[in-house]
Amino acid sequence: MHIEPSQKDLKIRLRKEIRQKRAAIDPVQRRSWDALINTHFEHYTSRGSPRLVAAYTAFDGEPDILPALVKLAQQGTRLALPVIQDSPGKAVITFREWVPDQEMELNRYGIPEPVGSDEVRITDMDLVMVPLVGWDRSGGRLGMGASFYDRLLQPFAELAKPERIGIAYELQKVPDIPREPWDIRLHSVITENGWFTCEG
Repeated sequence: MHIEPSQKDLKIRLRKEIRQKRAAIDPVQRRSWDALINTHFEHYTSRGSPRLVAAYTAFDGEPDILPALVKLAQQGTRLALPVIQDSPGKAVITFREWVPDQEMELNRYGIPEPVGSDEVRITDMDLVMVPLVGWDRSGGRLGMGASFYDRLLQPFAELAKPERIGIAYELQKVPDIPREPWDIRLHSVITENGWFTCEG
């Protein structure tokens, strides 16, 4: 008897395939694509002049957006980075204010987190730059599997703010991301080829 793979199984397989492709990017090519992504993001934010942007620190081959964040900070934009916190049941992420050269500590995954700064409310954020493993044109997003962002943003799933922007390479794009009811869709995606509004 043939049994169709579950959404979870499909996600696990897809996550492995895309992470392998991303890890295999030539370093020179990666630097070139990252520079383009940073430029596109700078142009994108110049259109709306966001006051507070929630960003991320590149990990596991994700595009490095630090240059764009430094420029935003120089222009007076407030920035925040995620911090993993233990809570009853499952760990969650919150965001703390961040400025370039701020003291950082590594979390359980080896990702730097800001130390000693104020926590930032989601309702104050204009943009959330969402890291991802895979994406599709409808705004489907495949994360690392911990559901940190899905749980964080679920109460705002039907709202335009904060705007959810996926940051990725084109090679991470797939025709259709397996989706479950709690998965949050993206409003926009920025890659080395530019930015676009998701069809979903």
